[in-house]
Amino acid sequence: MRTATTRGGHDGPVEPLVIEASGTPREIGRAHGEHARELIRSGVDRWREALSSGGKDADRLWHDLSRTAGFRAAAAHWTPDLLEEVEGIAEGAAVDADVVFATNCLDEAWWWHEKGPGCSVVAVADRGPVPVIGQTMDLDTWMDTTQVVLRLRHPDGLEQVLLSRAGVIGLCGANSAGLGVVVNALDQLAVDPTGVPVAFVLRSVLAARRLADVPALLHRLPHASGQAYTAASPDGVAGFECGADVVTEYLNDPARPGARWHTNHPLAATADEAARLRGAAEGEASWDWAAGSSVPRMSHLDTAMATVATADDVVAVLSDSDAGICMYPGRWRPDGFTFGSVVVEATVPPRIRVAVGPPDRVRYVDVPFGLPVSDRTAT
Repeated sequence: MRTATTRGGHDGPVEPLVIEASGTPREIGRAHGEHARELIRSGVDRWREALSSGGKDADRLWHDLSRTAGFRAAAAHWTPDLLEEVEGIAEGAAVDADVVFATNCLDEAWWWHEKGPGCSVVAVADRGPVPVIGQTMDLDTWMDTTQVVLRLRHPDGLEQVLLSRAGVIGLCGANSAGLGVVVNALDQLAVDPTGVPVAFVLRSVLAARRLADVPALLHRLPHASGQAYTAASPDGVAGFECGADVVTEYLNDPARPGARWHTNHPLAATADEAARLRGAAEGEASWDWAAGSSVPRMSHLDTAMATVATADDVVAVLSDSDAGICMYPGRWRPDGFTFGSVVVEATVPPRIRVAVGPPDRVRYVDVPFGLPVSDRTAT
């Protein structure tokens, strides 16, 4: 039984709803929609309520994201298979296709009408036995209990395991070739209402089999939203900051090219903006929850990463609620929390551990590749 993790706390493992699907993109989407139907519908209702309480028109926003903006046309042109999957989700859940598409425009919905939550990412390949990557996924509190894990098998044999929100094609995860990808919102970067939404970019990256293929893919796609994409594979780690007008590799420490860490302000793409945020004082126009949260989290990671080498080290860093890496309501903002977390050891296939809630209270659970769901074990 899954329980809410934002109110009152919960200790111990929380069993994720693992959605297994294989076949064509539409077949995968239909299976997702059918298996998560009630969660998808509940999520839509909660989103409507959250928008309404903030004076927003849900139907207008969903129509804008699906039809007024050029996101759907961009998805149809650049990632038609993923658009097919989204439409399959709508069919399987018996939910309006525009609403499901809008649900997959998570980052885009934030900048379309307001700022959203953030995430913390770490990746290390230079000190432990295998490269490791992980993140906390920080979202709105109303999304709690909509966490799912997707285990997808594609016709070419590639398998993907992703942390996601019911109805969304993926938030972060890994594939069976050993490639793991995590993300951070960068709402300081330029946006493009005719670009490809983040979820579609993420899944496109997780269709790659080599770390070396990621830069060209990120340069090829037009980006709707500012986002950092950090990847790890048996070959190492890499990180890129992407926006409507930029795709730039970021590097935290030139003396340590085998490690990356990121929060929610640019490190490379717009250095002047990062410097401004670091120097901004609370109450100034440039200071908001992201600046007030992102910079302290980055400062903590700057120190913590000095001793990070293994997956257990990554788990410890991501589970730190005292430093605010693991977020709870009232820590940085009243209506945000760590929706979930992933930690990936980049072997072939990788070991991926998922926490469906704040990892300071919800333990990580293994979701193995190529095995029945019943064979997973708590860690």
